[in-house]
Amino acid sequence: MYKNCAKHQYFCIFANCLTTMLGIPYDSKRNFGLDLLRAIAIFFVVHGHGVHFLANSRFSFLQSVSLPHGVDIFFILSGYLIGYSFLSYANKNNGVDLRKTLLFYSRTALRILPNYYFILVVYYFLVQGGIIHGNTHEFSVWYFITFTQNLFSPFYNFYWESWSLPVQWWFYILFPLALTVFAKRFGAKRTTPIICFFFIVFSLIYRYSISDHLTDSFWRDVWLRKTVASRCDNIYIGVLAAWVRTYMPDFWQRHSVKSFVIGILLMVASILIPRPFGSIYSNVFALTLPPIAIALWLPLLTRIKSFKTFIGNIVACIGVLSYAMFLTNLMVCQIIDANFADVFSRMGAWGYVLYWAIVLCVSYILFLAIENPFIKIRSRLQKGQANS
Repeated sequence: MYKNCAKHQYFCIFANCLTTMLGIPYDSKRNFGLDLLRAIAIFFVVHGHGVHFLANSRFSFLQSVSLPHGVDIFFILSGYLIGYSFLSYANKNNGVDLRKTLLFYSRTALRILPNYYFILVVYYFLVQGGIIHGNTHEFSVWYFITFTQNLFSPFYNFYWESWSLPVQWWFYILFPLALTVFAKRFGAKRTTPIICFFFIVFSLIYRYSISDHLTDSFWRDVWLRKTVASRCDNIYIGVLAAWVRTYMPDFWQRHSVKSFVIGILLMVASILIPRPFGSIYSNVFALTLPPIAIALWLPLLTRIKSFKTFIGNIVACIGVLSYAMFLTNLMVCQIIDANFADVFSRMGAWGYVLYWAIVLCVSYILFLAIENPFIKIRSRLQKGQANS
């Protein structure tokens, strides 16, 4: 038993030294359960884009295995974390003041924009240079700069993975602004469900209104799955989860296990329920069910504060790198498919492993070169605000 304890301790020390040497900062205050969810989300995203590399291997059956969409998890996490932060602040300060909102805007810009704009520039030159397929003229780059490429209509053939960032960006702008305007007068407890209800209903109505555009699977994907108007309900479901934790903490704790089990069953149901093309369920409600299931996982996962093991440290590091991995994995796929498809096809499952290794390396470089310097600026900004 003591040997196992010592081995466990050495693994933890090794993991801590490894993350320190790699320059990956980890805040001990982070919640491990949520980092685990981030790691699962980015696995679903990276695997989903690269599973075709398994086509000529004994694992080819994995191509037909349906998994949750990682982006759905990221949406719920964004809504929950931002919602909980603002609702906690509103409770302590009788509302949300403009100073808090402006500070949030500046910190969010430092978190989101550097990686996003850098990869936008990289994509532009990759397409212009003929290294990957795409079109830089059909949709103005200005739309991508202003996060308006898919507000109410879709884009395609360029910087594909950027579709989810406007969904989050406009939530980061609109939700704090709405709380700043209304919470002081009506209270965050009353205001928040109304804001959430508005955006959820808006998304459902929007999906119903564009049914005529959904002529095949491609147009269904870009109109339903990849427009801001269609997907903003997902994030506000996460905000509702934060509202429950803030104002019903006993309920949140007491029913965490039951909630998790129901969430798992609901996710399985959302995968297994048939989606006849053109049905009202497929067009309107199918995209709302998985986020509800994910939100039900949160009460239990938020109870897992830390997991101080080697695996726990790896999961935490993947959680830190998840944004860089999200922005680079499809680009890696496109470069491979356009230039090295035959090589990777002959490699079988090793091609899939190499794809993951490249994604991790490229993400790590992006994190060190672009993301981490701005994280340090954000930290100084937060400390300055705390001291003022």
